[in-house]
Amino acid sequence: MNALLRHTLATRINHWLMAACMIALLLTGFLPILGIKFAWVTLHWVSGVIFTASVLFHIIYALTRQDWRSMWIARGEFADVLSSLSGSLKALKVSPGKYWLMQKVYHHIVAIMSLVAIVTGILMLLKIDSPFWTRDPYVFSGESWGIIYVLHDFSGLCFIPLIMMHVYFAIRPEKLFYTRSMIKGWITDEEYRAHHDPEKWNVKRKG
Repeated sequence: MNALLRHTLATRINHWLMAACMIALLLTGFLPILGIKFAWVTLHWVSGVIFTASVLFHIIYALTRQDWRSMWIARGEFADVLSSLSGSLKALKVSPGKYWLMQKVYHHIVAIMSLVAIVTGILMLLKIDSPFWTRDPYVFSGESWGIIYVLHDFSGLCFIPLIMMHVYFAIRPEKLFYTRSMIKGWITDEEYRAHHDPEKWNVKRKG
């Protein structure tokens, strides 16, 4: 078996750290609303700070150590999806590089929702005391706070179906090799050639 590197160790560790933070944020954000009372505020904002640091690491790492263009959506990819709606696999003209079109779309939606959650979350930190600052709930008007809360809650709600969708595709039998690659880092040469265009993704040998 020829093992080909899909995800580096740094990418995998950061992915699972980000996932853990996201789950912690959802639990601490929504369980109190459902009536499950516990000291959630500190857990929530600490998870948010770690999540923000994880996202910043992801951005810097992608720009400096990876090919960020692999996540870029080309116009031809959308045309290819439309042409494949005929029901014939032969109509699929554009083979994917490292990521399929829907993986890219999903990534960008998560990125937008993460940005909304992070920006509004940072603003909401101004309403709580911490070792680094004193709370100031009057820094914004009541109307502005309302908008901030709505955007923050909306992004949180969006993450629920996004995570469910992510888990669903991760456990589908034909997609398990992608899940394995996020754990072990590699895919086989056979998987690479069956699902990706070698001209668009110049993959490195593992080891």
